[in-house]
Amino acid sequence: MLNFHIRKLTLKNGESRYRTIFTKSGKALKTKTFRRKSDARLWGNRYVLEYQELEARGVKLCTVTFNTLADEYMQWWTGKDHDRARLVLWWESQLRDILLSEITPELIRELLKVKKSKAAATYNKHLAVLSAILDYAILQQEEDDTTTEYINKNPCKEVRSLKVDNKRVRYLSDEEKPRLLESAKEIGGLFYLKVLMALTTGMRKGELEELRWCDIDYTRGLAILPDTKNDTARHTPIPDVILGLVKQHRQLGRGLLFPSTTNPDKPFDYKKQWANCLKAADIHDFRWHDMRHDTASTLARDGRTLKEISEILGHKSLVSTDRYTHLCTEHKALVLNDTMSKMITI
Repeated sequence: MLNFHIRKLTLKNGESRYRTIFTKSGKALKTKTFRRKSDARLWGNRYVLEYQELEARGVKLCTVTFNTLADEYMQWWTGKDHDRARLVLWWESQLRDILLSEITPELIRELLKVKKSKAAATYNKHLAVLSAILDYAILQQEEDDTTTEYINKNPCKEVRSLKVDNKRVRYLSDEEKPRLLESAKEIGGLFYLKVLMALTTGMRKGELEELRWCDIDYTRGLAILPDTKNDTARHTPIPDVILGLVKQHRQLGRGLLFPSTTNPDKPFDYKKQWANCLKAADIHDFRWHDMRHDTASTLARDGRTLKEISEILGHKSLVSTDRYTHLCTEHKALVLNDTMSKMITI
């Protein structure tokens, strides 16, 4: 049975407020605060009557708040997205103790407006995380033994994602690459090694950050990546020109290659060093992830096939690698023109 009680609150300025708190089976479901006690009691009585009317018609009201759901979701979730916890916390700060049934497509669009000034991918990722949380609520609702009312429909399905241009291919020019390497070398240390490995292996930032010394096969010159973005293990070759530098920093055990100076169990992000490196090298509009593009572009311009590039980068299909087709084509055109100009005279 649904009940409510009113709690008097005293603000710092001495004013009073009255909070109506609804409970069912001892669990708090919904609260609302008023300036006058009479308003708090009136709203409480109306809500109870509405609830009883819906219950009489067989309509079950949601009893779970978003904060409760978010906590349940994070305990259940076992994914690899290192940014997931931050995004869940952001949604908790926005939705707090609102009931799941009160989360509408209109409310979601309104809250996401602040993200429209960011990259489209940022907007879409926030939407995707909320959708995943609410999908979890639906799974819980479908459990046969549940006595808690979640929701039967995900409102995120009615919110459109923004269009993202994933065709961007930014790689270093022949003038930029030496400047970047020289700048990174001046900073030195493990930062220099991380930049070299990113440029020459095409490993993702997250893969480099999770790489441990025990994952390096020095005999075969390989980095063993047991847990990648595509949920498959990958053996990434380390070029001989880099392997020697890796050996100079070599450590025994399961320690990270690029550990934090304050917590060795967590990776160091080198954000400040990366920004200083780009500034010193006078390189603009170049992200860390673009070094992965540079690896692929370098291979493509050297005449390597799309299948070879795809296997090195760890793409699941050639669709992701197809953005480098024009570079492969340019190389084939150069080879053809060079050969035929020697063979035929008109």
